[in-house]
Amino acid sequence: MDMQDGNVKMTQQTVDRAMNPSDAIERTIRVQTRDVTVHYGAKQALHGISIDIPERAVTSFIGPSGCGKSTFLRCINRMNDTIEGAKVGGTIKLDGEDIYDPQLDVVELRARIGMVFQRPNPFPKSIYDNVAYGPRIHGLTSSKADLDEVVVSSLRKAGLFEEVKDRLNEPGTGLSGGQQQRLCIARAMAVGPEVILMDEPCSALDPIATAIIEELIDELRENYTIVIVTHSMQQAARVSQKTAFFHLGNLIEEGVTEDIFTNPINKQTQDYIMGRIG
Repeated sequence: MDMQDGNVKMTQQTVDRAMNPSDAIERTIRVQTRDVTVHYGAKQALHGISIDIPERAVTSFIGPSGCGKSTFLRCINRMNDTIEGAKVGGTIKLDGEDIYDPQLDVVELRARIGMVFQRPNPFPKSIYDNVAYGPRIHGLTSSKADLDEVVVSSLRKAGLFEEVKDRLNEPGTGLSGGQQQRLCIARAMAVGPEVILMDEPCSALDPIATAIIEELIDELRENYTIVIVTHSMQQAARVSQKTAFFHLGNLIEEGVTEDIFTNPINKQTQDYIMGRIG
């Protein structure tokens, strides 16, 4: 790759590697982005980001603080819409549908693309009501029995049910940090998302809780498309199948995780992985 006019240009070697069937993640593309830019007022935060995100896999975004990876993550479910002065350009498609189409229902989109934030943010409600919140507001269940089933199923998928089954009516805020994060994951899954975005989901957790969340992510990828922002290269290497390296608002390199960490094409990627920039 080389830098020209502030944009990253792909070399033929990068294209060849990306197109090599033996190296590619051979899965259907769930999210496709092309030339995505973000401006906050006069400041440009992202410069023409293009990446394909495969289904039933974990894609990790790595890079130094302030490099644009969380900004890009928030583009995928239009969270940047809530930031005054933010302007998103380019195209982002979910299953071929433009998510920035003015006719698209943003509430429905955010049910299809769930979000788990850096710090656990359970509602000041019971464990049960935290998980039931989304299905209730979206009208996804027709009876209390159906809602009960969704709550239990979501808690099981998040690996939390056995720990809380006897205290579903107790406040979610009374759980440990790791349990609160799994409760937030259960809450996101309760509305039946297709994609789950995770913005540094383990940064506020201890090593034991982090290991539990990482194991959960590995299990969830069998049925969900997962995108994770992480400052931990070790975590990216452990949990993801595809990795994208961001720097100064540019996508520098992306590909199969093993290739990125053992045989990066771009010198900036190598320098970051070796700790020479960060």
